[in-house]
Amino acid sequence: MDNAPNRAGSAGTDPLAPVTPAQMAASRAQRTAQPTVPTPAAATQRSAASADVTASQQPLPQTQQPTQAMPSVRTPERRGPIQTTFVPGNSELDAAITGTFEPLGDDSEKPRRSHRAIFIGLGVAVGVLAIAYAAGVFVFSGKYYPGTKIGGIDVSMNDAATAAQLVENSVGSYSLSVSGLGFTWDYTPEPGTFSVDADAEAEAVLAANEPLLWPIKLISGMTGNDTEETADDEGAAFVVTYDEAGLEAGLGAAIDEFNASRPGTFDTAGAFDEATGQFSVEKARSNQRLSRDAIIAAVKDAVSRAEMTVELDDSMYEPLAGGATDEQLQAACDAANEIIGVNVTLKYGDTPIATLDGKTMTQWITFDEALNPILNSDGLSGWIRDLAVNALDTVGTERTWTRADGKQCTVSGGTYGWVSDEAALAQLIQDAVANKQTGDIQVPTKQTADVYHGMGQRDWASYVDIDLTEQWARYYDANDNVIWESGCITGSPIDNNYTPTGIYFLNSNNGGATLTGADEDGDGEPDYRTPVNYWMPFIGGAVGLHDADWQASSSFGDPTAYQWTGSHGCVNLPPEKAAELSSIITVGTCVITHY
Repeated sequence: MDNAPNRAGSAGTDPLAPVTPAQMAASRAQRTAQPTVPTPAAATQRSAASADVTASQQPLPQTQQPTQAMPSVRTPERRGPIQTTFVPGNSELDAAITGTFEPLGDDSEKPRRSHRAIFIGLGVAVGVLAIAYAAGVFVFSGKYYPGTKIGGIDVSMNDAATAAQLVENSVGSYSLSVSGLGFTWDYTPEPGTFSVDADAEAEAVLAANEPLLWPIKLISGMTGNDTEETADDEGAAFVVTYDEAGLEAGLGAAIDEFNASRPGTFDTAGAFDEATGQFSVEKARSNQRLSRDAIIAAVKDAVSRAEMTVELDDSMYEPLAGGATDEQLQAACDAANEIIGVNVTLKYGDTPIATLDGKTMTQWITFDEALNPILNSDGLSGWIRDLAVNALDTVGTERTWTRADGKQCTVSGGTYGWVSDEAALAQLIQDAVANKQTGDIQVPTKQTADVYHGMGQRDWASYVDIDLTEQWARYYDANDNVIWESGCITGSPIDNNYTPTGIYFLNSNNGGATLTGADEDGDGEPDYRTPVNYWMPFIGGAVGLHDADWQASSSFGDPTAYQWTGSHGCVNLPPEKAAELSSIITVGTCVITHY
């Protein structure tokens, strides 16, 4: 057999064998010829020639030949150059051509390789995070998170030994300041009475560090948004030695002093604000008492941690009105303000004597258990009664004044003065309250005097002064000028016929009259009938000033004459002096008899 095919086959497997022009023409002629059924020998040769073909390029069955010696080739997605051997058809030329091609790709491999890359990246990231997390756990097993404080001392990112030293340095000059709610108190331990186990506290706080949660704790500490309690807050207190009894006594005394001026109850007195004339929650709260037990407990807890400040908040108050809310208290205040709209001034003549306003009415308003305000009408009536007795009605009360000549005089009793109409006044006030009236109210009276200067003060203008000690009578005008005077003889001490003392009105001035005595001897006839020319009575119709021509002129002006020649109680005057007085005095003029 010719050896040419074998050489061609060898050339097809040798990529460096040269290809001649004659071989290329022969190859093209062979591809255009009709295929023939290969002989067994040819098949054997082809089988041998294609032995180098890759497993994926299987030879065509012997019973079927391609219409073209050059098979069609797909152009796959390029994935990377690989070395391959290409052996086409029956051509010796084709068998000699070899080269490097981009392989035909398998599309199913693309997702698998992409997923593999993702998994590898995730694995690397998880590994890095695990290492970082483990490192954080290790660090914060021995160091404090940012923002950690022990007894107010910042120990951030320190270990326990350093933190203990910082605490020791701080508590060497320990003091505590308590403030809030208007209360302040400072505590400085006596030398040698305060000590702290800083090592125990530092270890206790670090033991509660929760290093497994370090990412959360670290971020919270750095941003200041740590809403979880630290070990220190949860009760890891210092092992502190201090004078606990002394602290409690001093702090308790300060709280008691602070509470002394506060009623601690929700009532009208504590809730009424005089500055605004209204009930208010703010005023009520300002009278709320501090809770002694709560504050002492908070301060002792702070000392046990060697903290240096305690800020008091509303939880340190004793409950007000059973723990009522501000909204409930405001509703009660609003209802009470509806009652106290009245604001009137009571006057006696031109003199203000009392004011009825919100402050005054608070004493008659109470709050029931449901915080509803109730006006006590009996209390209002009692106030009117007390006003009449103690501020309005001066008749019979003791009054003191200084006479024009400088003598200090005091007298009580008599009929002169002010008498209020209590029933009419009560109705006026009730109407004023109901209508929330403002302005002045003139007090209705049953009797008036010349002026009003208050209880115990002079309430007359012009007056006749009868001095029983001096046995002298004077008539003063409203400016205390003497416009008439005379010696007089008053009631005899014999049979207790003294002239009564007191402040009276002149009842009449009608000229002459016959003075008739009582029937003391029981004979059915008056003991005496004495005519006078000038009768000026001031105690009913029984006692008055009058002329007494039966008295010796020398007796008028003798301060002792009344003891043996005194009257039955009247004030005897020389006839000419009685005439003068009768001519200038008027009914209603004040007459005062005193010693």
